[in-house]
Amino acid sequence: MFNIFSLFKKDPDKLLREATAKKKDGDMDGAIESLREAYKTISKTSVNYTIDPFLRLPLYLQQAGKNDEAWSEFNRLLVEGYPNQMKIRELIPMNHSAIYDKMRLFLQRENKPRESVKFGVFAYLSWGLGLHYQERKKELRTHISKSSIVAMLEGLLKKAKMPHLKNELVKIVMLEIKEFPNINLANIGKQIDQIVLG
Repeated sequence: MFNIFSLFKKDPDKLLREATAKKKDGDMDGAIESLREAYKTISKTSVNYTIDPFLRLPLYLQQAGKNDEAWSEFNRLLVEGYPNQMKIRELIPMNHSAIYDKMRLFLQRENKPRESVKFGVFAYLSWGLGLHYQERKKELRTHISKSSIVAMLEGLLKKAKMPHLKNELVKIVMLEIKEFPNINLANIGKQIDQIVLG
């Protein structure tokens, strides 16, 4: 069987495994370098990857103490996407959901659980938007039900030690969901920050 990567000096899958091995050995700079090399190789092909390998870089940068660079990488993924990303309306919100969820995790690891709340909500709303565009109506109904929203917010607010804000945030999220597919993350983000950060 022909391996398209035999045309290149390096196989991106091998580089991704190499990055994992270097990370396990504590060589974060080497792991970051291997990831970047893998991304360059991927960009020279027409092979489609999921977003998962590209979400590793900001988390590795965080572990290396390069938080500003890590956050910039998240924002770059949101705005520009990643090499060979399928620019399909039905998939982009799912990718954004994954990015926002890693941003939430990043902030929780930085001991900023209050700041992480809005990114958890962004991930949730983006996933719902993807379900909407994919016409997965039954899943969407469950996803945007009040009980599902309450469960999502309870988890986020428990980490933030602010469970008393649940009802107020449920109202905001429910109002935004009524606007599907025209959600306004900037607006809901400001509202969440006003409530959670004061």
